[in-house]
Amino acid sequence: MTFDSLLSNEIIKGEGIVLRVLNKITTQKVYIVMPLSQKLELDNSEIIIYSCLRIENEGIPDEIALMKHTRRNENKSKDFLGWIFRSSKYLNSPTNPIFDFKLEECLIKDPIFMKELRTYQK
Repeated sequence: MTFDSLLSNEIIKGEGIVLRVLNKITTQKVYIVMPLSQKLELDNSEIIIYSCLRIENEGIPDEIALMKHTRRNENKSKDFLGWIFRSSKYLNSPTNPIFDFKLEECLIKDPIFMKELRTYQK
């Protein structure tokens, strides 16, 4: 999928996201509902989501988010700035020794405040 192919298809901009965060050590899974451009601080990193889009490419719906992931006390080469995909978690994702991230949903309405949920259903 190229950016040019997205331009010819339906795109809906979101105002927030639901991000699943899995702690690989404790296996605890939480869902973070967060507005765009707010910083999520974790034990070893910070996450900011700049944009979230619902797209339809050749009749196939997907959601993508522009994510910045910065690891604390680490080499800057471990930082990540890129698009993550709901449909293909491992196509492009940040590397973190403790946490695993997955885009669950782009939210059309702004959630205004960040909140943590133990379960989430779309």
